[in-house]
Amino acid sequence: MKKYAADNLLFLREQYPEIYRLVSNRAADPGLYRREEARNGQANLIYQPEGQAPLTLYSRYDPGLEAERWATSVAESLGNAGDVLVAGFGLGYHAAALLSAFPDKRFFVYEPDLELFLHAVETVDLRPILGNRHIVALAVGKDDWVLKQLVMGLFKSRKGEFAYAILPYCKRMDPELEQRVKRQISQSALGYRADLSTVARYRTEWLENFILNMERNLRTPNFYPMKDACKGIPAIIAGSGPSLGLAIDTLREAKRHALLIAAGTAAQSLLHHGIEPHLIVSMDPGEPNRRAFEKLEIGHIPFLYIPTIKHTAIRDDRSPWLMHAFFNIDIIAHYLMDLTPEDCVLASTSSVTGTCIQAAVHLGCADIVFIGQDFSFPNNQVYASGVQHVPENALQKRIQDADLTVPNVAGGVNATNRSMLVLKQDVEEVIREFPEAAFYNASPVGAVIEHTEQVSLGELMKRFSHIHLDDDWLKERMKERLKPYPPARIAKVADRVSATIGQLRAFQETLRQADDLLSIGDRSRPTADWFARFEPVWAKLVGDPLYEKIFSFFLLREKLHAERYWEDMRQETNLALKYRKLLNCAGPLVNGLKKLVPETERLMGGLSEKLAHLHGVKG
Repeated sequence: MKKYAADNLLFLREQYPEIYRLVSNRAADPGLYRREEARNGQANLIYQPEGQAPLTLYSRYDPGLEAERWATSVAESLGNAGDVLVAGFGLGYHAAALLSAFPDKRFFVYEPDLELFLHAVETVDLRPILGNRHIVALAVGKDDWVLKQLVMGLFKSRKGEFAYAILPYCKRMDPELEQRVKRQISQSALGYRADLSTVARYRTEWLENFILNMERNLRTPNFYPMKDACKGIPAIIAGSGPSLGLAIDTLREAKRHALLIAAGTAAQSLLHHGIEPHLIVSMDPGEPNRRAFEKLEIGHIPFLYIPTIKHTAIRDDRSPWLMHAFFNIDIIAHYLMDLTPEDCVLASTSSVTGTCIQAAVHLGCADIVFIGQDFSFPNNQVYASGVQHVPENALQKRIQDADLTVPNVAGGVNATNRSMLVLKQDVEEVIREFPEAAFYNASPVGAVIEHTEQVSLGELMKRFSHIHLDDDWLKERMKERLKPYPPARIAKVADRVSATIGQLRAFQETLRQADDLLSIGDRSRPTADWFARFEPVWAKLVGDPLYEKIFSFFLLREKLHAERYWEDMRQETNLALKYRKLLNCAGPLVNGLKKLVPETERLMGGLSEKLAHLHGVKG
């Protein structure tokens, strides 16, 4: 019965290496699925979970015909969608029927049951189906992350409409699967649009902040040595939402028993009420963040920044309590510093609360309390009193434009908007990454936060009343642990900056050649010779390490656009139409590079001079 296993495994190793790693050295469990033959000789499986009635996956007579009829039945729901997410693979009959019925569609296949897929590997020849070029991706496993990665891959490559289909046996075995798929599509659509919009919106500021903060990074200590410095101490993460104002009196006492972290602009409200947090965390790249900190006297308060932060937001630049960590998206730091895990590289988050969670876990806090993370507008309020970095008219517009609702902790609903929901989802995803910690939502008016326990701040403080913290306890631990970067590493970065400036000049020349060729093609009728000249220049441009490691990140939307339509352009035989398609593919990317490359060279030049002046090192 395992006659296909060897051939399938060889195929998976070549075509689906991640799936191969998942299934290699594993055998199917004969107890959960029993194999039998249908009347027409095709393989069938009977699902027999303990304590439940057996369930036959396919027709006992003709599984293939059953699948063909199903494919015909879903034609209307799939409509004009070019891309289809298929939940369920089983033994592949339905996938084969879809490929036959819809030869122009692309399919993203999700099999939630690893055990079922192992039976498929041993029972049927997967190569004709999974080797079809219209099967774009395959994902296997129940974990939400697996489904999310597949859906995000669909969003990144889709050209137009998309649809989804749930196989009949999946609906019978897991009635909740369709809701899970729909929820993941909705969340991923929100997150995908937010990711693309965030990169497009902040790319100029990120590029500037990454580079202009680099010299500051090299003369402030890295946060990594603070690992487990607060073990046994709970953390309170104060957000800037309205519920923070309701908890001010309790927080005065609470900071004696817990680490009080101000999430970004929440520092304004806390200081407005005379409460100094133990730690401020900030990462926002925009001008509002500079305004939030411009009048605050915080040089004596420990301050953890991420280099995405607006470079002018840090006024007390020589504070001994300034320290930094990195986001995994800081491609400039990765490129110049060769970051390792011991450089405290955190997952990038949309919300500063997500960054605070990671900081608290790194510090060793096993109990993490939220206050002020309302993700909505309770009582038509946006911020707690004292938060003043956004003009009043802009705040009122946010409230007026709030066209969505979210369940609140009191059992009702609050008005909210899409941006707030993205931040809420971001925080919930971070929480899921740390099952070893306990999370509490102490807001009495805010949105429900998944994976948290709803408890009042007063009740939590009773639990932690046995912990007593002195005023400067965190500073003492910082003095014990934090160290500056060694001079040799600073010198190495300076050398890399100097080399990068030279590489940017060479890259600029390749970009000029590509732009000139596109201009020539626009002025005259493109020929086969023109395409032959353009192709190696383009290959050199997008194969350059600077493009691969730096510019492809900042121009993510343009990169995905080019990749999405590139194959269609390559297949075009009409040269005039082929050129127009090429211009559609490559034009936005070239225009983006023409803006970013000179700016990067200018900023790198300034960084080189600053390193030479302040550190006496020059590449």
